[in-house]
Amino acid sequence: MIKSKLELKFYIASDRIMNGFPAKRNLIQILKEFVSPQKDILRFLRLLRKVQYYNSKKGLLSKLISILIKIRYNRTSQKLGFSIDYSSFGYGLVIPHYGTIVVGGPNKIGNFAVLHTSTCIAGGGKTIGDGLYLSSGSQIIGYLNIGDNVTIASHSLVIHDCKNNTLQAGAPATTKRTQYPSWYQRDGDTYTKRVELVKNLKKIWNITRWLN
Repeated sequence: MIKSKLELKFYIASDRIMNGFPAKRNLIQILKEFVSPQKDILRFLRLLRKVQYYNSKKGLLSKLISILIKIRYNRTSQKLGFSIDYSSFGYGLVIPHYGTIVVGGPNKIGNFAVLHTSTCIAGGGKTIGDGLYLSSGSQIIGYLNIGDNVTIASHSLVIHDCKNNTLQAGAPATTKRTQYPSWYQRDGDTYTKRVELVKNLKKIWNITRWLN
């Protein structure tokens, strides 16, 4: 849960970096994003974090702000085809494309997760580590514990616990590979550099406690 304005700023910046945008926006960047096909996804992620922050606050004003942001969040979600619980994800969430994505809640899902289209994390009660990669058409169902750096192949159905650093595939999914690299190591320097930027930003802003 996001507890402070600094953490809110960090979450928003981390999401931007991992989706290929600068942490901060200037006028030129705002104009570039206005014509970017990703602009609505960036707006969605920003609203998701703001709902998460203001929903944790007490006081009449914070509750009013939370309601107003939730209205915008729900409208943007409907436009993009998303139904995503705002409280579940750690920082650095990546959503590459518009399309149907369903995430119930509450769940505890770590940092640097990737959600492709036509995916579903059904209901709540799941604990999922950092570096989840949910390929198109895949689903996670049940009260599961999934480790760090788990990649779920396209059109797979995960109904069992998964260990760290594994590739899961099939319906129902089984472990196809162990000692499998994280998605950002597997997919090239572009993504590993983004992860390092986020980690460096965390140090620069002196955000040391566990964030999720």
